Amino acid sequence: MNFREIENIENIAVSIETATSSGFQLEMLAEYLEKEKKKLGAKENPFVFFFEDVILSPVSFNFQTALGKANYKNASSDALSCLNSCPEFYKLSSWAVSGWLQNALKFTDNIVLHYIQDCCKEMPKKYPNAGVEKSRYIQLSLSEKDGDISIAGAILTNLYELRNKLEHRTITHPDGKQELISPQLNEVRRNVVKFYPEALKRILKTYKTTYPQSAV
Repeated sequence: MNFREIENIENIAVSIETATSSGFQLEMLAEYLEKEKKKLGAKENPFVFFFEDVILSPVSFNFQTALGKANYKNASSDALSCLNSCPEFYKLSSWAVSGWLQNALKFTDNIVLHYIQDCCKEMPKKYPNAGVEKSRYIQLSLSEKDGDISIAGAILTNLYELRNKLEHRTITHPDGKQELISPQLNEVRRNVVKFYPEALKRILKTYKTTYPQSAV
């Protein structure tokens, strides 16, 4: 559905409003139009739609110029995966949080790796007891270039640990027996909703400072 089709439906809605007193029908139509507008926005620019949906404010920054087309395209694909799991961040359910978080971390990975390699001119480091992804977040958290980006790195490190707990739920007892632990989905969701927006806000603030010419 394009903007012209949405406009036509809105015109019909005005006609219906003058011809009927059914508030319920109008409410249903309004909800439908709102959903269709959101779907259209998400498909046209998933990167911006996802970012703004999480931080609840305009991005006002040209990430495509700052990141480059390849990074931006990859991040947009990961953003769309998140939106397919849950089109509205603050309506994210506990049952959907596992897959959503995995894609959300992939989304930020495109930005984190760009910041380390292109902004800081550093090579990604490997830290003890940490894989490739977690090492990037640790390196970000230890950055002395910007306080906001280091806090974002610390948040992403913690969120990555939450993701790991959802993926790896087996514990082995001293006698060799194994047990599968039930995931604490509600707790994970609470932490994701509380901290992921803060990470994106601080990343945005850092990029606006690093690339002031891309602020809009």
